[in-house]
This record gives sequence, structure tokens and C-alpha cells, in this order.
Amino acid sequence: MNFREVTQDDLDFMADHSISRGKKQPEQVDFVYTLEHDGKPLAVGGFRLINLSTAWCWFDLSDLAGSHIHTVYRTIKEWSMVFAKEHNIKRLQAYVECDFPEAIRMAEHCGFTRESIMKNFTDEQDAFMYVRII
Repeated sequence: MNFREVTQDDLDFMADHSISRGKKQPEQVDFVYTLEHDGKPLAVGGFRLINLSTAWCWFDLSDLAGSHIHTVYRTIKEWSMVFAKEHNIKRLQAYVECDFPEAIRMAEHCGFTRESIMKNFTDEQDAFMYVRII
């Protein structure tokens, strides 16, 4: 597996292969990366700096990630720690729609804990705030 900066081809691939229920990647990000295997994206993800010590993070898995899911989770967990330490981030945040059990499982496997519920956060849908304190 290889971690690298995202390309437009990766985003085009994810548009057809995302498991995120048709949601697009965030429009504003500061850092975006691809986790690939055999030249195909298994996941894309990134970070948006909120302040000097806090960043939003997001991850989107492709339908190819399933057969590598444990390695994908472990790599995301380890890589997010490296990113946080390199950028002096003490708090990573992610939101997960309350009715998306696969995303909840991914956040928890990647070391995040549920902190709160955000009412009407996405299209009048509730979302959980997940955090990872570094």
C-alpha cells in the first residue's frame, strides 16, 4: 500500500466507487491524500486546519477497500497520528452522520471517540462529533 497526495484521477475514481452514500468530498481542505493498492485508490482523506492545534479530518473509502479493511483502518489511524504530530495538532475532529453505522465503525476503529451530537448538522440530519486527542 502507498500513501501519496491525491490526484484528480483519484477523485474521479472515488466519484464512482465511494461507499459514502453519494456524498462529495469537502470543498475546502488544506491537505488531501490517497491510500492506494495496486494503483487503485482504497481511500482518500484529508485535513482542514481550524486553528493552530485543531483540525477537521475526513476519510472516504472506495468499494475496493473491503478486502483490505483492517490494513486500511490501521494505516489511517497511524497516518493521522503522523500528520498531527508533524503539524502540532492536539485535537482531530470528524463528524459522522448518526444513521451511518459503517462510518461510525470506521471512526471508532481509527481511534476516534464520540464526543457529542450536533443537531441538524448536515441537510437537517444529526451528526456525531468524533474526536481524537493526540
